[in-house]
Amino acid sequence: MATAAPTGSSTKETTNYARLCRLLVDVGTQALRDTFDAIHPPTNLRTISTVNKSTLQSLRTRKVINATQWGKLFPAIPTSVSSANFDITLLMILLRNICGLPSPAAGWDTLSAATDVSREADITRVKYYRNFVYGHAECASVDDSTFNIYWDDIRETLAAIDNLETDCMDPEVEKHCKELLSQWKKDEENVKDKLDEV
Repeated sequence: MATAAPTGSSTKETTNYARLCRLLVDVGTQALRDTFDAIHPPTNLRTISTVNKSTLQSLRTRKVINATQWGKLFPAIPTSVSSANFDITLLMILLRNICGLPSPAAGWDTLSAATDVSREADITRVKYYRNFVYGHAECASVDDSTFNIYWDDIRETLAAIDNLETDCMDPEVEKHCKELLSQWKKDEENVKDKLDEV
């Protein structure tokens, strides 16, 4: 995937890498959050955390959940618990452990076959892409052909999870997505301008 050692200046390859990371962090986290919230509505989150405390404590003991994540699940002010504060990793842990989702055919820790179109398989794909793109990356650089392949795969996975192509979007989510797309377009134009200057 990676093509060259990163340099101090932005290149097309480093911009590609940043775009993939941003897609996973911004849109991927929101897709997982929407899935989690559909199973455990935000108004019930405090109760859900309390009911599942022994399961969550076991995950903490095994160091699956870290201290920061624990603090987000059980904040000092219990009524302030909110999935809006959960990162992509915590959301994946919760979806896998307290949402009653069946394990995908290949399991939670293996990239599911393309023929498995279940929601659970898509969740494992997000985990895989997150790990592959930035969790275990050797450098912050992606060539165009690799970028196009991963962009399409990740986009399709996120759309399937969130039913982005068919469901009516919450106005705030739609606004956020439009803002992200607008910012990405501006970023791309800035990169093109800088490349033209060179």
